[in-house]
Amino acid sequence: MLFGQLNADIFTIFGGPNRAIYEIMVDRIYGTFYRSDLNFPTQADIVSLIYDNLRENMALWREDEEPVQLDEVVTRRGRRLQRRQQEHADAEATNDAMSRARHIYRRLVATGWLEPTSYGVKVTVDMPAASMRLAEFLTGLREGVSDQLGGLIIQVKNELEAVHVNARENALGLHKAARDAASFGRYLRSVLSALRDIDKQILFSDSIGMRLRFYFEDFVERILLQDYRAITTSAHPYRFRHRIFTRLDALEDSSVDVANLAQAYLEARLAPDLPAAKDQVFDDLSTIRRVFDRIEDVFDRIQQHRARLETRLRNTVRYAGRRSGGFLQRSEQLLLRLDVLQARQPDAFTVDGLVERPEKPLSPFLLARPRLSRAPIVGGVIVLPQPDPRHELRKRLEREYLERLSVSPEQMCRFLERRVPPFGEARADGFPIETVDDFLAFEALRLIAMAGESLSETPMGARLSRSFAFRVAAEDIVDNAWLTCSDFVVVRKDDHVTLEAGRAG
Repeated sequence: MLFGQLNADIFTIFGGPNRAIYEIMVDRIYGTFYRSDLNFPTQADIVSLIYDNLRENMALWREDEEPVQLDEVVTRRGRRLQRRQQEHADAEATNDAMSRARHIYRRLVATGWLEPTSYGVKVTVDMPAASMRLAEFLTGLREGVSDQLGGLIIQVKNELEAVHVNARENALGLHKAARDAASFGRYLRSVLSALRDIDKQILFSDSIGMRLRFYFEDFVERILLQDYRAITTSAHPYRFRHRIFTRLDALEDSSVDVANLAQAYLEARLAPDLPAAKDQVFDDLSTIRRVFDRIEDVFDRIQQHRARLETRLRNTVRYAGRRSGGFLQRSEQLLLRLDVLQARQPDAFTVDGLVERPEKPLSPFLLARPRLSRAPIVGGVIVLPQPDPRHELRKRLEREYLERLSVSPEQMCRFLERRVPPFGEARADGFPIETVDDFLAFEALRLIAMAGESLSETPMGARLSRSFAFRVAAEDIVDNAWLTCSDFVVVRKDDHVTLEAGRAG
């Protein structure tokens, strides 16, 4: 088996002399019976479709035969193919085409594209799941992906907003948004790769006609009018970029939403256990952020390639006439006339001296200048500038700001001692937060409480563990004007009181 699911010979039909015929047959069979409708064709239906397409593309069959007019065939229930007996139809060529159609059908079955299936006495022809996905990929490769990815940015934005509204019910939308974002990244990379391929083809083209054909057929029609128009209109990378980043920040900062998403991932069997499900949630969020964070560089490269190709197109059209020989033809007539005049008057075209004035190859200002003598080093008094009071004030304010952000263990103990009674306990949702210092202390306390068993590994945790113990209450939520987080319980072990720094002496 190829890649574990595909038949090992599934690609051999595209390697022979009739690969163009097999490409058409796979595309038509998949598009007619298996792409959208729930059809269950019989062998006669498949062979009839192969015959019709073979009759339309007889010139592609490689057996050194001249294309001839073939008769039409009809399919009757429970019977084999029958001819309509039309006039001016070649019966022998029709028989050969019918045998070729059956040969193509048997080849598709042998290579794993088709599979006969019995339902009682009825035999239908199905396409295996792996072959169906491969046919869908080949069909999408032929049709292009501009129409499919036109509204993909809006899709990602809508899925993230749905997850933000109800994380538990719309959790799988986050996983799909990550896959859609990755698809959009591959789409931008494919546009950039197509521009590079066209650039190479233009550079190695042998004639002006080939170069213009690459420009108008490949660049203008296939890239500029389809893919580039899609990413600059409905699928513009910057259209909802800010809103997507806002939703990602809100989901990453909400521990409740992350827990609900991880539980939904576990129920959907996207991960074997809860820690792996939580890692998968953060991986999906990181995938979306990486794609929309790096599209600016890819989009700038696409713009550069497009501008360079347009400049080459302008230059090609501008200088195309000069390579056609018109200038050489006019120059030839002028030189012949000058030869005739010179034969009549040999001295009329004699010029004394040089036609062009001699120029020096280098400017005198570019020559090296002689090195001057160095000035001696003398001692002196170094005058230091006076300190700027504004700079000193800024340094002091920055130092105070950093000190305020860093909550000390003593501040944390005083914060808890004012809110938890001795030898008692209190819930975090009842802690009053009145100032910014209270908020900073509560935020540091929340991180310590969520650390669990690793509380004593940090200096802050080791100091608090002497007098306090923490227990997480994941079923409740702290929701106030400052923040929203999971609730926790603080247990006070003693009645110790921490003094202020000024009173310690």
